[in-house]
Amino acid sequence: MTSTTCFVCSVLIAVELIFVPLYLKKMWPLKNWHSLCYKMVCASAYILLALTLTVAQGGFSPYSTLMFIGLCNSWIGDLNLHIPKPTKKFFIIGMFFFMVAHIFYCLAYIHVQKNFFPDVPAVSWWEVAFVIVYILAYFAVCLAKKIRFGIMAIPGVIYGFAVTLMMIKACSLAVRLAVSNPQNMLMPSLLLIIGGVCFLASDSILALISFDTRYKKFGLKIINIVTYFPAQVCLAFTVLFFG
Repeated sequence: MTSTTCFVCSVLIAVELIFVPLYLKKMWPLKNWHSLCYKMVCASAYILLALTLTVAQGGFSPYSTLMFIGLCNSWIGDLNLHIPKPTKKFFIIGMFFFMVAHIFYCLAYIHVQKNFFPDVPAVSWWEVAFVIVYILAYFAVCLAKKIRFGIMAIPGVIYGFAVTLMMIKACSLAVRLAVSNPQNMLMPSLLLIIGGVCFLASDSILALISFDTRYKKFGLKIINIVTYFPAQVCLAFTVLFFG
């Protein structure tokens, strides 16, 4: 990276470090327009980070294009999830855009996988099996804890499949890259793993906060947010290696 690129990326990371705590302080206990502004500053920072790295790499490639579309959908999802309205309509819209984002993230990983490991299927049976097992385990625990999703159960399962598949595709690609070329692929592999795992952890916690007042606690909200934005930053940085 050039010194200019490093400077811009440093500024954008600083923006995240400054505005994430401001957002957390302002949004609790109720969403409001001020906290929405802070959140969208953070969301815009990960978009601009990916764009900066894409420009530094010479422009959009298939991977950076897929990742950038995914990040833009996440931005729209962030906006809808935090609009301070007493209705589930915006929550459903936000969930939809995040699901689309995860689809594009998966397509980006599959693109890299085909380039490095052309003989590996786009989605392996064991990856799908892992997704199903995780979703069954998660909802079984929620049922045991008497967490009720109501009419959101089916959309929740569909979304859960998308985000869990994104995580397992990121991790499986990361392991293959690290094993095949540990000297050059350790850093991108770590970014993929951290991004995927943190994203799934963040959404798993968000579901508890959103559907059961027993879990509407500031401590859990902090974990939800401090796993979410670093996840997006890590995924944005992968453009530097695959873009």
